[in-house]
Amino acid sequence: MDKIIKNNNTYVQYDPNVFNNFSEKLFNIDYITKKGLIKSTIDGRGKTFVLNYNNEAYVLKHYIRGGIVSKLSYDKYILNSLASTRSLKEYNFLNIMHKKKLPVPKPAALQVTMGRFTYQADLITCNIKNQGALYKFVKENRMTQALWNSLSYTLDKFFQENVYHSDLNAKNIIINENKFFLLDFDNSYFFYNKKMFTKSINRLERSLKKIKNYNNEFNDVMKKFY
Repeated sequence: MDKIIKNNNTYVQYDPNVFNNFSEKLFNIDYITKKGLIKSTIDGRGKTFVLNYNNEAYVLKHYIRGGIVSKLSYDKYILNSLASTRSLKEYNFLNIMHKKKLPVPKPAALQVTMGRFTYQADLITCNIKNQGALYKFVKENRMTQALWNSLSYTLDKFFQENVYHSDLNAKNIIINENKFFLLDFDNSYFFYNKKMFTKSINRLERSLKKIKNYNNEFNDVMKKFY
């Protein structure tokens, strides 16, 4: 059973089966920097850190805004309820998918820092060893027919479980020993009709078309979902 820590305006939840000697300080950038826990960073919207803690690797994500609204608020969201916060929703969603044996990261811990009307959020997941993202494999011309078939098989797993990924693109699909894993399920959910899944598939195709060396190999994969 998960452990919960409440301290003033901060809510922390973590899986004690994942962590050996959990510390709330893992969410503190200054602390993990000074302690040399940051193994690497993952560039994207903002920064995501790969941590080495007690000889285990984790990924720390701080939620930030995108689009025009980010000019008004970098990392604060309107607070309606704890249950509706992004980190708690993604943590729970990952847990459900992980129990269904879908290829996703195992959630490890989350933090919600609440103000009067807004909140900030963080999520820690177990790191998945990988050889790179789909984006990298396509760009470096390393995708084989066997890999495209494996990607098709992986996406079909999510389709069969009615999973809608709100931002499916070539950078949040990683490859480990010819197997694919999907990352970043912020604002994702179980879809109520087939069109929601094809919407995410179309988004993935658009991201692939922007990559050098992509030759429409994904077309055969897409046919399965129409």
